[in-house]
Amino acid sequence: MRYTSDEIMAMWTDFFSQTDYGRTLLDVQEQYPELKSLYVKFDDIVSYNADFAEDFLDNPEEYILIGEKAMKVYSESNIPVHLRVFQIPEHDRIKEIRKLRTAHLEKFVSIRGIIRRATEIRPKLKVGVFKCSDCGGTTEVVQDGSRLTEPDKCGVCGKPKGKVKFKLLLKESHLEDFQSIEIQDMPEDLRGGEQPQRIEAILEDDLAGAVVPGDRVILNGILKARVTRIQNVKSTEFVMYLYVNSVDKEENDLESLEDLTEEDIEEIKELARSGDVVEKIRQSIAPAIFDTGPIKMIKEALVLQMFGGVSKKMPDGTKIRGDIHILLVGDPGTAKSQLLQRMSQLVPHGIYTSGKGSSAAGLTATAVRDDTGRWSLEAGALVLADQGLAAIDEIDKMSATDRDSIYQAMEQQIISVTKAGIYATLMSRCSVLGAANPKYGRFDPRDSLPEQIDLPIPLLSRFDVIFKIMDIPDETQDRDMADYILNVHLVGEKIMLGEDDILVEQHTQKIPPEMIKKYVKYAKSYVVPKLSDDAMRIIEGEFLRIRGKFKENYRVSITPRQLEAMVRLAEASARARLSDIVTEEDAQRAVRIVRAYLKEVASEDGTMDIDTIYSGISKTKRDKLHILKDIIRELEEEDIATESAILKRAEEYGLKDKDEVLRLLDKMHNSGELFLDKHGGYKIVK
Repeated sequence: MRYTSDEIMAMWTDFFSQTDYGRTLLDVQEQYPELKSLYVKFDDIVSYNADFAEDFLDNPEEYILIGEKAMKVYSESNIPVHLRVFQIPEHDRIKEIRKLRTAHLEKFVSIRGIIRRATEIRPKLKVGVFKCSDCGGTTEVVQDGSRLTEPDKCGVCGKPKGKVKFKLLLKESHLEDFQSIEIQDMPEDLRGGEQPQRIEAILEDDLAGAVVPGDRVILNGILKARVTRIQNVKSTEFVMYLYVNSVDKEENDLESLEDLTEEDIEEIKELARSGDVVEKIRQSIAPAIFDTGPIKMIKEALVLQMFGGVSKKMPDGTKIRGDIHILLVGDPGTAKSQLLQRMSQLVPHGIYTSGKGSSAAGLTATAVRDDTGRWSLEAGALVLADQGLAAIDEIDKMSATDRDSIYQAMEQQIISVTKAGIYATLMSRCSVLGAANPKYGRFDPRDSLPEQIDLPIPLLSRFDVIFKIMDIPDETQDRDMADYILNVHLVGEKIMLGEDDILVEQHTQKIPPEMIKKYVKYAKSYVVPKLSDDAMRIIEGEFLRIRGKFKENYRVSITPRQLEAMVRLAEASARARLSDIVTEEDAQRAVRIVRAYLKEVASEDGTMDIDTIYSGISKTKRDKLHILKDIIRELEEEDIATESAILKRAEEYGLKDKDEVLRLLDKMHNSGELFLDKHGGYKIVK
């Protein structure tokens, strides 16, 4: 240290005298125990004495201990107030967990990351008061570490521990709240295939409970190490952990914009002014994927998902989500996974995961027991992607627990956990981009979408847009696709050889990935578009036009959910242009995407029927089921409703497709509406 303990004491006392912190300290002590900490900005210490501030970073434990004594001297009070230093400038802190090394031990470091796990809050003994069994005298023992330390001898009668017993007096002892958390690197800070690193952090007293899993924070504190044990034998290997002194939560709703320079902002605005920014970003999403007709529209919808609509809070407290949920269901080899991975890399707070789940928390969150037997709350992908995007591959293979809680996460955008005495609500304000495969390998055009993927109907209805990607051979398109894929490989080889020509330029992204991420971050932070009269007229007109078809075919072709989807997509289109107004062009783009979704996924024989998605049964199929039930009732009255008799009578009623009739019978039989008696006749369950 540059200064002695007496010099540090004098400088802290002088610091409180020369700044407003002295007055703030007295206010904190007046409100004790509601307030227990004095928060000091690091820049104010630098302004007071730069050498003093630099020495504080190298010897934080001594400086904080002496500083807390100096506060008692300055205020002439014994009220214990914590000294907490916060807002460490970026150039003075270690930002990333994976960059922590042995040289940083016992230094004051500042770590930016996302809270992955948090234990329940428990009391921890700091100073124990023990009563002697012989003389009744009391002895105080400061507790260090995790083991309870009793006095070696009585402080009154002097008898050693072996001859007397000591009883801990909890009422006279000093306990503080204690919580262990786990923080990991931000996903957006990782490069290439880097794995996020984690570190344990300790929160004590008034800091306990300050954060929950999913929070994006900066933890300031002292980096320490504890010895590990191998089969109860002390090892020479140590485990690092952070003893937290203060917590800086990211103030901006999306993310701190400190990494956006003035040049970046000017480039962002210039890109918006250049025109057709949605198309330019679309061309920059996974350019190695051949843009067939469906893929082109999918990429356009993904661009809008990046920006999202406007989240709203109504006067009565009702919240309307702005995030856009998209589901891709496709045959094998249709580049679904590649699109998901690319999207998670281009969007701030993007997370890529599998429906199978890569941790105990799975996709949502759960309570897990750690090595010490304590229960802790662990965040899953949807919580970690808060205010970003969760790209979930194989979403149809998620666990039963995730399936039960993902409904709430997608609509209310919260996740509730009730387990092992832990009752918590975590935020999951993110867009969901899911991918699923047909459960029989490839799509069968004869069956509806819900019948071919292993996803519950209520979950399907939560998606704003669903795209069906079918791999249908077409000579012209196949030739173009083959040429494109071969050229992609050729471009990769030319780049490896350092060659640069027109072909390489054609396959280069229009906008660099880092600029896309900055553009999205800026747009979501500062642009709040409002619907224009023209936009509202177009969206309302489309809704009423499709809705009006009910008079022709008695099918519900669209619901208010699709209306809200069009609003969100239109708002996202305006936000992508950095426009404060949702124009006619934005509304038309939204209408075109939703219309294509309804025509491709929510229709039967070219006629839109939203029940195909919402119930899994179209009106036509529902009518046929009623006809079959009537036939079975008629045959029961006559004799017996055998399969052959049902097929014969069904043909008389106009149901000539025998395979379809058999599938409908199986459907009712499997759902428990019908049963087979011992004579082989179908009967309706009453």
